[in-house]
Amino acid sequence: MSLASASAQTAETEAEDLSAAIEQAKNYCEAIADQAKDARIAWQMRALFDVEHQMKAKITELDAKIAELRSWVQRRDEILQRAEGHVVDIYANMRPDAAALQLTSLDDETAVSILLQMKARKASSVLAELSSERAAYLTDMMAELTARKASKLNMGVSQ
Repeated sequence: MSLASASAQTAETEAEDLSAAIEQAKNYCEAIADQAKDARIAWQMRALFDVEHQMKAKITELDAKIAELRSWVQRRDEILQRAEGHVVDIYANMRPDAAALQLTSLDDETAVSILLQMKARKASSVLAELSSERAAYLTDMMAELTARKASKLNMGVSQ
């Protein structure tokens, strides 16, 4: 046998082996096509369920935040209602030092209610007469209630 014929026979054998390998791969792909399709669908369903679970968790979290905001708004409204107009007018017409003395004996929420309903200039005069700790505490409460109210308005949450 010559070298050329041996080389041709080897090439022919390799071509047959390659064709057989391609045929086996094709048969394998056809055999598992349905299983692969089912696995892909199952994976997609799991992904959808995971996303749905995450959305439900976010909705629950948002509902909790809305409830918290509503409770803060309700608390603020209750505080503001504690001191109706005429009570605020009485404190507003007092000298700042006298009003400060009276506010020290009131509970925090009533004092904040009165201060929030006073004009800013008068409320600042009264706060200036209070002890620095009491003034800081009442100012913090007023700022917190005002910030919660602004946050509620910005989010469009209705009562």
